[in-house]
Amino acid sequence: MSTLPFPIERLDTPAILIDSELLDRNIREMRSLADRHGIGLRPHVKSHKSIVLANRQIAAGAIGIAVAKLGEAEIMAEGGIADIQIANQVVGRIKVERMISLAKKISISCAVDSIDNLRELSELFGAHGMVANVLIEIDTGLHRSGLGRWENIFELAKAASASPHVALLGLMTHAGHAYAAQDPAARQRIGIDEGNQLVAFAERLRHEGIPVHVLSAGSTPTAEFVAATPGLTELRVGNYLFNDAIQVALGVAEWERCALSVLTTVISVHPDRIVIDAGSKVFSSDAGAHGSSLLSGYGKVVGLSATVTRLSEEHGVIMGEFAHLTKVGDRLRVIPNHACPVMNLAESAWLVESGSVIGKLEIDARAKTA
Repeated sequence: MSTLPFPIERLDTPAILIDSELLDRNIREMRSLADRHGIGLRPHVKSHKSIVLANRQIAAGAIGIAVAKLGEAEIMAEGGIADIQIANQVVGRIKVERMISLAKKISISCAVDSIDNLRELSELFGAHGMVANVLIEIDTGLHRSGLGRWENIFELAKAASASPHVALLGLMTHAGHAYAAQDPAARQRIGIDEGNQLVAFAERLRHEGIPVHVLSAGSTPTAEFVAATPGLTELRVGNYLFNDAIQVALGVAEWERCALSVLTTVISVHPDRIVIDAGSKVFSSDAGAHGSSLLSGYGKVVGLSATVTRLSEEHGVIMGEFAHLTKVGDRLRVIPNHACPVMNLAESAWLVESGSVIGKLEIDARAKTA
C-alpha cells in the first residue's frame, strides 16, 4: 500500500471509508448537545468498535464509554479506556469473573434487571472482596430487557442496596423503539417519555431512601429530546458519529452528514440493473434497526437516485436503468442502512479527507460476541 496520504482511487474494493472531517464534526456536535444540558456524554462504541475512535471521543470530552459486550470492554480497556459501562447484563460465572478482572484495573459497571443476576454478581465479587457497580435497566418501551413495573424496580433496588458487595449507581435505559418511529414527532414523544420515565422512577426510589446518582439514557434518534430531561446525568449514544440511511430516514441527519460509506466497483452492467462487488458480507442484510419501515433496499448510492436493491454474499444488485450512467470498472460509494454492522463485518476502514486516504483504522473489537 502507498505511503500516506494517497488518492482514494488507489484503494481496492470493497472498502469502508470514513470522512475524517465529518466524523469530527459529528463528535463535536453531540458533545455540544450534552454540554448545553449540563450532562455527561458516554458514547456507545459498539457503533465503531475501534480503540482509536473511542479515544478520539474521550479526547473530545466524553466522560467514558458504553459497550454492548464484555469482550468489547476488555479490548477497550487494553486500549486505555478507564471508564466503561457495559450496557447489558453480565450473566454466568465465566463472564462475571472476567468482569472482576477488569474491575481490578478500571472503573466498570453493568446493567441488571433480575434478582438472580444481582445475587450472582454479589456472591462472586464478594468472594474477591470487591463491589460490583450496577445500574438497573428500565424498560421504557423497547420491550427487550429491563424492568417496567415499579414493584419490580423497587424490589431489585432494595436488594442491591442491601448487598455489601453491590453498589447501585443508578438507572439506565435505551429507547430503541424510536427506530420504528414514523415521523420526527413520534421520535420526540419517545425521547421525552424515555427521560421522564427514568427520572420518575429515580425520584420514587429516592423517596424510599435509596440513593440514585446516575441516570443514563439515549439513542441517536432520541438524543436531542432526552438530553433536555431535567435530572438526566448522562447521554449514551452510538451511531451519531457516523450517521447512516436509518438516521436520514428518521429525520435525524442529512445525507451530507453521513461520515461512513462503502467504496465499491461496478462489476456487471445490464439494461435493468448494475452489479457491484459488495454484498451481504459487507453491508449485512440489516434493513433497519428495531423494525424501521422507512427504508427500502440496503444502502443509498451516492450520486445516483438509487439504492442497493438486493444482496448476495459477494454481490450487490442495483435495479434500474442505470446502464447509460455507469460502465464496468466504475466506482460507486454507498451509504449503508446501518453503519454499525458494516464496521463489525470489516477488518479495517480507511480515514479519508478531501479525496485522499489519510489513515488506516483497525476495527479492534469486530465480531466480538462474548
